[in-house]
Amino acid sequence: MLSQRYSQQQQKQYIFTASEVAEYEYCPLAWWHEQYEPLVAADTEELFARMVELEHDYGPQATTLPEYQVIEQLLLRRGAFEEGQEQHREHALAVAEIAEERSSTPCLSNQLLQTIRLVVIVILVLAVASSLLPSH
Repeated sequence: MLSQRYSQQQQKQYIFTASEVAEYEYCPLAWWHEQYEPLVAADTEELFARMVELEHDYGPQATTLPEYQVIEQLLLRRGAFEEGQEQHREHALAVAEIAEERSSTPCLSNQLLQTIRLVVIVILVLAVASSLLPSH
């Protein structure tokens, strides 16, 4: 009997993903709204239309309504998310370009090391050549 209850409880429990846990950690209230608020499922045009309806119905007081504020935050968050994705893409491209430049151009320290080796070889060759020359 006890094992049946335990298995029933396990079946009812929802397993959260890592991204959901991270969203909750970032802002529990926003996470709750995303889970249970039907406005979250609405697209951006529907949200703007609802804001206009509220402004028409309530005038200047519309901005003080909780529904209006939730819609406003959803729109801001969507915009910030899109902006964040664009920033991430730009950063990834910049990093890829830098990595490509580094792989195609020898590092300055490698060039310096090659120059030092060449100078040492030239000095050794000159030393050996001067020792082979008859002295006066």
